[in-house]
Amino acid sequence: MSAKFRLLMALSLAMLASACGKDDNAVTSTAPSPETSLSPQAAPGSESASESVPEMLPPITMFDINDIPVTNADIGEFPHFMPPKGYRYTTDLLDTLDESKSIRESARTLYAIGVDRIHLVEGRTLKVTLYNEKAKDAYKPDLALVQRHYEDAITAAGGVRVFNERPEAEETRGALAPKRDSSRPESTLSRRQVYVIHKQDGEVWFDVDCNGGRCVLIVTEKK
Repeated sequence: MSAKFRLLMALSLAMLASACGKDDNAVTSTAPSPETSLSPQAAPGSESASESVPEMLPPITMFDINDIPVTNADIGEFPHFMPPKGYRYTTDLLDTLDESKSIRESARTLYAIGVDRIHLVEGRTLKVTLYNEKAKDAYKPDLALVQRHYEDAITAAGGVRVFNERPEAEETRGALAPKRDSSRPESTLSRRQVYVIHKQDGEVWFDVDCNGGRCVLIVTEKK
């Protein structure tokens, strides 16, 4: 199993495990998800980490936010950026946005920072699907438009892209992504992009995932 496939599987499992809900008491009363069972202090390879992390999960890697320049740009209130024109945010499997399901006031989320490296970020988290208003379908996004929208907005605000991968078709069949169509223009092929903005009072992570026939945005604000 290739490193890239293991990474995509791990991130997809992490996304599925982060069931959204604002009630922290309700979260703690249930069995912990893979994110909540991971400790940010646990060093990769330690006993506690190995007990909590599935075998297919790549090592959780420390990330030095000081390597990213601090920006004073005003990025507005959480989740900081609006969807591109003609799109709106919806909750997974719904045609509307249910904030009680799409926003968690405190959650642990895995972000890719390399082909075989992930980083655990804890904070207020949003997970939404981009719904194409014109097509009236979440599964018909303009991939290039969506990706360019967030790249332009985030980098203009001083953000830095830390992951940018286009998985190979043979590694992404099944639930992760549709089989690559070699006849499609290179600019429209799906990819996963991760960005971070370093603010004076914290950091904001963005995962733009267009690998499953739709585009999903995950935002985590770490104070």
